[in-house]
Amino acid sequence: MKSHITLLSGFFLLLSTFLYSACNSSNSKDEEQINKELSVPALLARDKQAGNDAERDMIQKAYDKAIASLKNNPDDLRQFISLASVYISEGRITGNSGYYSNAAIKVLNRVTNEHAANKELEFEALNLKSVVLLNMHQFKEALDVAEEAVAINSMNSGIYGALVDANVEMGHYDDAVKDCDKMLGLRPDLRSYSRASYLRQIYGDNKGAIAAMKMAVEAGGPGDESTEWARVMLGNLYLNTGNNDSASFAYRTSLMYRPEYPYALAGLAKVAQSEKNYDSAIALTKHAIKLMSQPMFVLQLADLYELKNDTVKANEVRNDVITLLLEGEKDQADQVVKHNTNRELAMAYIDAGAADKAIKYALNDLAMRPDNIDANELAAWAYYKSGRYAEAQKYAAKSMRTNSKNAISLYRNGMIYAAAGDQLKGDQLMQEAKSILPGIDQKTLLAAK
Repeated sequence: MKSHITLLSGFFLLLSTFLYSACNSSNSKDEEQINKELSVPALLARDKQAGNDAERDMIQKAYDKAIASLKNNPDDLRQFISLASVYISEGRITGNSGYYSNAAIKVLNRVTNEHAANKELEFEALNLKSVVLLNMHQFKEALDVAEEAVAINSMNSGIYGALVDANVEMGHYDDAVKDCDKMLGLRPDLRSYSRASYLRQIYGDNKGAIAAMKMAVEAGGPGDESTEWARVMLGNLYLNTGNNDSASFAYRTSLMYRPEYPYALAGLAKVAQSEKNYDSAIALTKHAIKLMSQPMFVLQLADLYELKNDTVKANEVRNDVITLLLEGEKDQADQVVKHNTNRELAMAYIDAGAADKAIKYALNDLAMRPDNIDANELAAWAYYKSGRYAEAQKYAAKSMRTNSKNAISLYRNGMIYAAAGDQLKGDQLMQEAKSILPGIDQKTLLAAK
């Protein structure tokens, strides 16, 4: 591996196998033995920079309480629900979604296997299971599980959140809107407002999306991970509509309430990138990667190296990401639930200049959700990068069916239409993109050369 692999080493956590490693566990040897006897996955030692002490203590106490209860009564199914919530929270905070998603599914299966005994517990298990499946990009399975849950309890706002997310990923946007309306009616809060914001984006209402995301942020507790996630999403909305100052303010506010929050650091890096301050953007992105090695951060770093005309480093990073993704797929053989990496691999291959391989994975993604506009856009871009413009135009047309006003998507589709011979439509789409985001993303402009 190249030297850049040190920045990516944490990425294995995203696709880690379902192991119970004593050297990684925060528990004593006696507790580890108890965990094995109960067949309960351990909490892993956390990097001190992940989250904060209060959250860490709360999660550890919840975990310890559940384990203590199971020692007294191994058949107490309520404790498996509690453990699943712990695993989901820890996975979100640390970025170690591979391990903790499988941990959650394992204990949730203990509950659903007893579904005839307690419908309330079955509902809670199915609700959480749909969240985990969405996190692992198993969208059809997530939708099926969420529909099974809502058949048990149609008055819980949380399950409608899972239905919104799953229907969006499957491209069932009208159903997602109906589910979001039900969710808002039951409980207008951060979760429902943020989903309303995303749906407004999908249907081309950027101003409405910003307004709804502001409401989401205001409904949450400052410093909570979910609140700061929403604040970063608000920053992204500002950034993608040309309001760098408001975007920067949102990211910096997030870092004030939640220091070292990697998504906010990556947001600031995007602001620096849009202002062509590449050295600052690289430093911020590297910092985010050290805190949480998300693929999006690593590919962002590669783009920054390319923008600095350092194609050697850019290609090294991209090739390392591909290697880790492929190795991660092999390592998932024995996992209860596998992370679907088709989209990530397609994007990585596009950036690495291997468009034909990108097409393979983009079509795999599209086969799972043929009506999703993002999946169609990805397939269109992969075909465009391979020089197959007619095929690209077909998928580009499908990607615009909701009238989304994402400037990057519009600009790329404009390039596709122009290359396919429809210069008038191409110019129209690119001009529309520039009216939304005058300083259109430099990566797109690079790709246009």
